[in-house]
Amino acid sequence: MFCIALTALMTVIALINKLNSRRLKNNVAAIVFKLRKTQKENVSLKAELARITSQRGIGESTVLSLAGEIARMENNLYHMEDVRGRKQILKALERMKGAFLAEDYYIVPLLGHPYVEGMNAKVVFVPDDSLEEGASVIQSVQKPQVNYRGKMIQAANITVGQNM
Repeated sequence: MFCIALTALMTVIALINKLNSRRLKNNVAAIVFKLRKTQKENVSLKAELARITSQRGIGESTVLSLAGEIARMENNLYHMEDVRGRKQILKALERMKGAFLAEDYYIVPLLGHPYVEGMNAKVVFVPDDSLEEGASVIQSVQKPQVNYRGKMIQAANITVGQNM
């Protein structure tokens, strides 16, 4: 009786082991398939990025669109102080601006700077009692000022906080 139970138990264990082995092989095969697919996609994305970046004379509308995205990211980070990864994102933004500069485009830094009367920008003024009396500070940039080879190709749209 004991031998029959032991044999049955060993048979069940062998079947479970075989099923688990098949399941493991199928899972490994699926993971390898997904990994290869991801690698192929990564290679094609790298090739596309290389193709785009190797082309000279990126369209002005693309530059202005990307400059707008950079401004949006800077606005969000400006209002977040203790966010994990903030420094890395700021460094990435600086690298992006450097890439623009290498192509003779300059995104004028305005966020957090004092507003100067007569700036060539579309301005919305909002009251801000947290500022010193008489102060005016650029609190957000909806559209950045972009210069190409020293000439402005896009005027800024900004929001200025002021305590008057």
